[in-house]
Amino acid sequence: MKVILVTSGATYVKDNYLSLIKELTDREKLPADIEIAALVIIKTASIKLFFKMIGLMFMGVFSLSTTLIKNMYSSLFCDSRQKHCTALNIPVFEFNNINSTEALAAIKELKPDLIINVRTRNIYKKDILALPAIGCINVHHGILPVNRGTMCDLWAWYEGRPVGFSIHWMNEKIDDGNIIQVKEIDAQGVNNYIDIPMKSSLVEAKTIIECIEKIKAEGKNAGFANKCEKVNYTRNPDYKTIRQIKAKGLKL
Repeated sequence: MKVILVTSGATYVKDNYLSLIKELTDREKLPADIEIAALVIIKTASIKLFFKMIGLMFMGVFSLSTTLIKNMYSSLFCDSRQKHCTALNIPVFEFNNINSTEALAAIKELKPDLIINVRTRNIYKKDILALPAIGCINVHHGILPVNRGTMCDLWAWYEGRPVGFSIHWMNEKIDDGNIIQVKEIDAQGVNNYIDIPMKSSLVEAKTIIECIEKIKAEGKNAGFANKCEKVNYTRNPDYKTIRQIKAKGLKL
């Protein structure tokens, strides 16, 4: 089974997902007959994003902002993920969007069986979804089927609800495909949100491998319905919410 990993140039994970990439490219940890055919990095670094992070710093959002700026810099000038994959002879591609003509052409050439999306905000359209022989799966940083949208783990942490991630099949709707696995993260005692993405990343690689094994055995039938009566949609917190989070003694 040929697998392509897709992630962002800069993420909120402290090591910019280096530990996850290392684990998912470790031949001793991968199931038999699994090949990581490529790492695709979606470009996120921009002047606009940089100034947005500066603005968040003035709101008291220091950890998130500094982590993202650091990861933006490393993605542009000294990306350890790219160096790691290159050393293993794994091709690395950079695109502005997973749905771009360039991305579609390169990925089609690789003839993947499975595409795994980890921490990009690209919405996969039908052309990219149709390329892999088996399908595309996503690591969603919220507990499905209830928690959908963006920054789900932040809101769950702030509101004292279970924090975790879900791995699900992708379709043209957001956070909608069948759920393959749900994993809760221990956030007890965490008072700085930036520690949650890092803690999650250390569990995600093992869970992704478990999902690959399940997909090998069950194919597209792996998983269960992503349905519930009441859905909790969240978005990036506004300034008012940021102040409320900080007033609670929590750090961003």
